[in-house]
Amino acid sequence: MKKIGIAVTDPQDWTGVAFCNSVTHSGMHPVKFSFSSATSDIPSGKIYAGKLELTALDAIIVRDMGPAAQNGAALRFEILCQLRDSGVAVINSPEAIARAANKYVSSCLFQKNSIPTPQTVVTGYLDAALRALSSFGRAVVKPVFGYKGIGVECVKNDPRGESKLRMLLENNGMLYMQEFIRNPGRDIRVFVVDGEVKGSIYRIAPIGSWINNLSQGGRAQVCVLTREQEKIALKAAKVTGTVYAGVDIIEGNRDYVLEINGTPSGKGIFEACGVDVTAGIAEYVFNLL
Repeated sequence: MKKIGIAVTDPQDWTGVAFCNSVTHSGMHPVKFSFSSATSDIPSGKIYAGKLELTALDAIIVRDMGPAAQNGAALRFEILCQLRDSGVAVINSPEAIARAANKYVSSCLFQKNSIPTPQTVVTGYLDAALRALSSFGRAVVKPVFGYKGIGVECVKNDPRGESKLRMLLENNGMLYMQEFIRNPGRDIRVFVVDGEVKGSIYRIAPIGSWINNLSQGGRAQVCVLTREQEKIALKAAKVTGTVYAGVDIIEGNRDYVLEINGTPSGKGIFEACGVDVTAGIAEYVFNLL
């Protein structure tokens, strides 16, 4: 029986549990582990998480890499590359996870491949940031490496907004700024697995907020995609190389891809639509092996 590692920090994480169930239903054996306990034994070439030998696994599905400081994050990424190079199938690949996690890289890929995305400026120079804010009128400032809507700010082109930009630049050393797109108070999360849309949801901001993330109090609702929305979601997943992904789309004067998540939660879409995206991912792994 094929042995499949599920990389997840929280053992009770809904998506991690669903991955284990789907892997089991596909006739494989799931084993949870966390990268926080990863150890590389360089002389033997073996890699462990606690007592589990990761190099003996047939495949690893990455639900998350876990929080880590710069050195720890770099080590976990290199370990993931080593596992892939040793013959362990890694889904998503280390490169795809890195492209999706880095908003600067993914924005560049979207632009290069003619995927509509809001105007974006990334800078460490205050004058350039102020010019962008003046041009946008209103900007969304995000961490380049961020998740769950944490650290996201909406900044207006006024003295208070300029002061906010200065503070953010001083604290972070650089700014990732997207033009704010007027929208119906929601965005769309599209779940793509192996080049196919498995489902989609609206994420609706709570009253008094503009952030739609479910982890920030947003609620999920069934969404039926247009052909254009499906097309740009599939293209975004393809150019980042993700086997499975959550693609975020905003509805403005046209549809724009905001960003892509290479380790998305499947809880919201299951609760809203009854769609378990982990089943398709487990099927992909089974067919791959």
